[in-house]
Amino acid sequence: MKRFLILAAVALSFAATQSAKAWNNIGHATIAVIAERHLTDEAKEKCRSYLKHNLPYYASWMDYWRNCPGFEATTSWHSVPVDVNNRQIKGETNNAAYQINRICKRMRKYHKLKDSIVCDNLKYLIHMVGDMHCPTHTKYSPDEPNLKQRSVKMKGKKLGFHTFWDGSIGYYNKGMKCDQIAAMYDTLTEAEIAQICQGTPNDWALANAEQMREIYTLLPVHSEVTEISEQNHERMKQIAMQQALVGGYRLAKVLNDIFSK
Repeated sequence: MKRFLILAAVALSFAATQSAKAWNNIGHATIAVIAERHLTDEAKEKCRSYLKHNLPYYASWMDYWRNCPGFEATTSWHSVPVDVNNRQIKGETNNAAYQINRICKRMRKYHKLKDSIVCDNLKYLIHMVGDMHCPTHTKYSPDEPNLKQRSVKMKGKKLGFHTFWDGSIGYYNKGMKCDQIAAMYDTLTEAEIAQICQGTPNDWALANAEQMREIYTLLPVHSEVTEISEQNHERMKQIAMQQALVGGYRLAKVLNDIFSK
């Protein structure tokens, strides 16, 4: 118990002093709420049985524990590196798509694993499937300097490009809770959702890499966020909410597939 309290204190300390590394809490929670809305009854029951909580409860878990003893290796599991052709770097294990595939393969026999291992694997999946859909979580090649992280401004104050996109769901839905945001945007048909969920995590990473190049043109280097055109803001909002929905639907697909066996 003492060890747990010490680790929790370390996690909270890092969380308080470091900038966000992925979707912020409301972003991850929104994705988890969307996923939970599309779980089968069996998957929902199994997730609750292993986690003892709903999906949003653990949506940001990896960000809080990444710097704690024993979890350091997971720090590099939050994004997807690609080359200039948007292909994942071969053999790169520091890669959300690679880790999602690895865990899904292991979870095919979840009933033979210890409950604690199943629980941790679920926490990883809840976070990483959401993370790989964060607009800035494709790591482009150094040979494409125009696609590197940059600084922008918010009311005159310096703001990281990554930080803005991490908080974009909350920024474009001010005053709303994650369940309200999910209910507002989760309106696609089952056929549309099935289309989105086709393919593998590798396919999803490729699609993200191709599509997220656009965000670097919508929010130029050193630009003032509050002065971006209304057209650009509308497009950025569309992208943020599109990625949240797609991430939520695909998370549900991953969990439903695991617990359908």
